[in-house]
Amino acid sequence: MKLLAFCMLVILTFSAGAWAYPQDQLKDCILSSKQNPNIEGVSESSIENYCNCALELIVDEGKDIRKSGYECASKNFS
Repeated sequence: MKLLAFCMLVILTFSAGAWAYPQDQLKDCILSSKQNPNIEGVSESSIENYCNCALELIVDEGKDIRKSGYECASKNFS
């Protein structure tokens, strides 16, 4: 019984984080962002961070799309 409790503790402690939004949405966001001529020359990591930020706010927290996009753009593209 102690072994089972220890195993469960280890599993819960070292489990990977969960994403609420599908990874397909992240890929779609990145691809569409790269097609935007206004962010030409922006690093790939900035685009990925922007998309991750926006999707977390929109999908995970249920915030407004336009406000979330602006907030994340100001954080990642300035």
